[in-house]
Amino acid sequence: MAQAEQTTTEQPKLQKSQNRHTRFRTIVSVLRRYNVLSNLARQKHPEQVRAAFEELGPTFIKVGQILSSRTDIVKPEFANEFKRLQDNVKADDFSVVRQTIERQTGKQLEEIFADFDPQPFASASMGQTHHATLLNGQKVVVKVQHPGIDAEVALDISLFERALPLLRYIPESSVVDLREMVAEIKRSLFNELDTNIEVQNGTRFYQLNDHSDIIRVPRVYAKYSTQKVLVNQYMAGTSIQHFMAQVRAADQANDHQLDDVRQYLARALVQNFLKQVFEDGFFHADPHPGNILLRQLRPGDVDFDEAVPQRTGKIGKRRLPPYRLVYLDFGMMGEISPALMSGIANVVIAVTTENTRQVGKAILAISNRTGTVDEEAFFSELAPFLSQYYNSGLGDIDFQGLLFEMVKVCRNNNIQMNPAVTMLGKAFGTIEGIVETLDPTLSMMDVARPFARKYMREHLNLRNELEDGLLATLKGLQDAPKLPSRLLAALDTFDNGQARVNLVFAHRKQFLDRIDAMVNKLVLAVVLAALIVGSSLLVQSHSDNSWITNIGIFGYVTAVLVIIGLIIRTLHRWYQRWRGKL
Repeated sequence: MAQAEQTTTEQPKLQKSQNRHTRFRTIVSVLRRYNVLSNLARQKHPEQVRAAFEELGPTFIKVGQILSSRTDIVKPEFANEFKRLQDNVKADDFSVVRQTIERQTGKQLEEIFADFDPQPFASASMGQTHHATLLNGQKVVVKVQHPGIDAEVALDISLFERALPLLRYIPESSVVDLREMVAEIKRSLFNELDTNIEVQNGTRFYQLNDHSDIIRVPRVYAKYSTQKVLVNQYMAGTSIQHFMAQVRAADQANDHQLDDVRQYLARALVQNFLKQVFEDGFFHADPHPGNILLRQLRPGDVDFDEAVPQRTGKIGKRRLPPYRLVYLDFGMMGEISPALMSGIANVVIAVTTENTRQVGKAILAISNRTGTVDEEAFFSELAPFLSQYYNSGLGDIDFQGLLFEMVKVCRNNNIQMNPAVTMLGKAFGTIEGIVETLDPTLSMMDVARPFARKYMREHLNLRNELEDGLLATLKGLQDAPKLPSRLLAALDTFDNGQARVNLVFAHRKQFLDRIDAMVNKLVLAVVLAALIVGSSLLVQSHSDNSWITNIGIFGYVTAVLVIIGLIIRTLHRWYQRWRGKL
């Protein structure tokens, strides 16, 4: 009996182990077939990597979608290719959906919903979404997870962690902590699997942004939501990408009828996003066109005659235009600490001055140093890089290329960008993609400056600043009488020949290392020459003495082996340099 129980207990473990090995073999087979690791390492053939991720299923699809927003890790070509990832997950039968909802809520479906559409209107890698109506008549959308998806993701993540040693060959590993990157992917995936987190995010975002000008946010019904079921208020509208298509067609036809609408939408999007950053410290990290709806209002609709207070400096109210922007999907959100927010504001204000040194110092203040940083070299690389972006319209800036190039500059100078800054840059780059179509003349800096200045004014402690300034002034006055005596002491030092001048030059360590390597090679060459000459003398002068002749021959062999080793080492270095240029 005990043996039978032991066998029964071991069966699930054996099955789990078999599943792990089967999945591991499948992943390795697909990665080899599409040459994924080599393509990632060389940042080439993104279409092959995308095809591999699609074949490997939901976890890899989500990883690709996450990487599509991380242009600090992959080139813009890869990011754009990953955005095309398609979910190949078959929708679950309605009986499976019903079972999941009833098991999660502990109630019959009819006890929660007056009506529930059995056909999903959307199906993705993690779950599918249905239209429904609550008992009180409120229309909602219900997102239900696929059964078993959590175990599948957990298995793939565990294999990711085992494969970490391979990931270090990705070229950007000096800028991005790969362990932290995998940990971030793990957090993102498990956060998406835990609907409670999206409930919290959606509730907070609703409280901060709903009815902010034309911005609308659907209410989250936490009462009916569980770990695997999410219930949101239904909001009518179509993806803003449909309106963007109309705008492109209007541009081609030189039609200006949509100009007022498109400009208002563009400014509303940018202003609301900057509000999320500088006022809320909590922003939507994935605002792509599929997550933003445009709702056209008609006479008789509830919000058609809505009026809001005038903008700063004006009295009275203004009527909102007859359209609204609706945010969706709160699974990926970004949060900014007050210190980081202040640093970002300093960057924006520094860009206003068009002073590269100030911009560089502001960037250094919000970045991590992974080694010795030559600030002057960093500023020199930054100058030509930033000059082309000063006061540019959004249509003139490629944010993905900008972020990737910025990472290269940072990597060359042992600087690691703060992950929150990277996420923020990605989110604004996504917004930029929409705004570039709506109003390419809109200047990013013109909109960002007022928010940054307002933040700095509100968080400036004038009393402390005055006290610090006063103390510095008093200290200066206290030291002023000592200046003549210190000047005379300095002159006496020069007069006595005791003065020393310390010269500091850039890349001193690299220069000394190069000199050291050259001296070592020179010494080795002298030793080898002496060894060859000495061995020749021993062989020729003691040809009748076998053991002395053997010493000479041994010297010859040693010299030849050392020379062969040096040749192989030199060829290997040339090969590495040639491969690095591919």
